[in-house]
Amino acid sequence: MLKNWALMGVACGPKGKIHITDMDRIEKSNLSRQFLFRNSDINEFKSATAARAAQAMNKEMNITPYQEKVGPETEALFGDDFYDKLSGVCTALDNVEARLYVDQRCLFYHLPMLESGTLGTKGNTQVVIPHVTENYGATRDPPEKSIPVCTLKNFPNMIQHTLQWARDWFEGEFKQSAEDVNSYLSNPNYAATLSGQQNTKAETVMNIRKTLVDERPVSFEDCVVWARLQFEKLFNNQIRQLLFNFPEDQVTSTGAKFWSGSKRCPKPLIFNLEDKCDDANMRNHFDFIVSAANLRAQMFGIKGRNDERYFVEVLQNVIVPDFTPQDGVKIASTDAEAKDDTNAGTSGEMMESEVEAILEGLPKPGELAGFKLNPIEFDKDLDDHMLFVTACSNLRALNYSIPTEDTHRSRAIAGR
Repeated sequence: MLKNWALMGVACGPKGKIHITDMDRIEKSNLSRQFLFRNSDINEFKSATAARAAQAMNKEMNITPYQEKVGPETEALFGDDFYDKLSGVCTALDNVEARLYVDQRCLFYHLPMLESGTLGTKGNTQVVIPHVTENYGATRDPPEKSIPVCTLKNFPNMIQHTLQWARDWFEGEFKQSAEDVNSYLSNPNYAATLSGQQNTKAETVMNIRKTLVDERPVSFEDCVVWARLQFEKLFNNQIRQLLFNFPEDQVTSTGAKFWSGSKRCPKPLIFNLEDKCDDANMRNHFDFIVSAANLRAQMFGIKGRNDERYFVEVLQNVIVPDFTPQDGVKIASTDAEAKDDTNAGTSGEMMESEVEAILEGLPKPGELAGFKLNPIEFDKDLDDHMLFVTACSNLRALNYSIPTEDTHRSRAIAGR
């Protein structure tokens, strides 16, 4: 919009002025969807950089940048005097709450508003003229239907299901686990904090022990080994356990086939570094290992690498433990069972003394002074993030004979 205004000569007269505000700084991922930012602008404020770029196109443009959020807390700055000087408002906000706030401000001050936004590859605009057209907050889109928990966990049948599952796994493994460790290391009263999380505290302390002790890497080779073992657990062992609980020929109490309708009977994957899927033409096995290992290394502050020869050499020496499906492993077959399992967590299966014993066995924060993990927030515009999510999703899709998608298409779906 600023580019168009600069070329049109908007706010170039003696009384014209544009006010632009954005509290964020420029990240590398922003460069792929902006006309105004360059590599040299990374870490600069978006508003100031955009203003300079627009003025470079038209030096007559009068524009003032701010780095403030527009909301109730900044009404001392963006108040009556500010809005009285405006003749219109153009928004490009990234959340509904902010849109509703600006919408109400424009209605109050009788200002026309051009509202715009994107969803995946789709874009929309809405022109709002107070008391003439419908305002933004007058109607709401119906909430998107969430994917049933049971479908995500055990019975996916669409690529959207496997992509959501991959994103959830990314969040848990590369963000939540790091945040849990950092919280433990930085909070002297961590045990007291956990007492308010009865349903999840056992799972939390077990994950902290796993991340901080059992599986803590000291080299990039450790990260590659970890990625290989994760492949085996996710795409072979868990599927074999699922088929052990619900064999291919299983029938329900009514005599119907269990694996029918939306329930696709899965098959475990055999690791093959050279494997390439037909639909997306991607080396999902290799891509998963490379991206998972590098994300793991980033989380622990270890330098990563991408040369294929190195991965081939390391993977040849990885010892993958044998797996045998076990009796007594509970797997939800309905959404109600899955929700019950989620609500119950693992805390109900562990005694309080066991949780305390795990906490006592962890390294004391003082022993790890200065140690901190780097939580990784998923960003669909970062290629290494999307490579992992796409490979992970495609492997899950191959388990269930679901057509795979390439990174470009997966980015569009995952970004919704």
